[in-house]
This record gives sequence, C-alpha cells and structure tokens, in this order.
Amino acid sequence: MVSTITTVTTKMQVTIPEEVRRVFPVHAGSRLSWSVEGDALVARRVRGANELRGCLQSEVAFPGIEAEKAAVAANRASHYATKHRRA
Repeated sequence: MVSTITTVTTKMQVTIPEEVRRVFPVHAGSRLSWSVEGDALVARRVRGANELRGCLQSEVAFPGIEAEKAAVAANRASHYATKHRRA
C-alpha cells in the first residue's frame, strides 16, 4: 500500500484515506480501538455482535431452548443446594 498523509483537524478528527478504506473495512458508524505500540499509533476495527455471529463452531448440536432452560434450572438448584448445604 502507498503511504498516505492525513491532517488532524482542530476537533482532533482525521479522515481515513480511500486507499486505507479499500483494504481496511470501515464505514460511517464503524468503531475503532486506538492503541500506541512502540512509536506507532494503531487503529483496530471493533467488531459488533452481528459480525461475530457464527465464528464459534460447536461439534454438539443445540438441544433446543426448553432443554437449555431445564439444564440451567438444574444447575441453579444444584448450586443452591451445595452452597446452602441442602439436598
């Protein structure tokens, strides 16, 4: 990529050059995380929940919402009984 230069405005804003936007997927409303790494200022795109959907794969099929609720209830009961010494 060709090196480009931008100017910081009086409101501390910068424009992301078109060359960078072609490579780095940002658009109006994108959130960026800024950090200093050595002598470099680094911007990273913060991904939203919708972008992360499906990135974690499981070998086990989802049992369904009712089975999930039953498992949570059983675990709560077990935890409560253990914590309060009741069976």
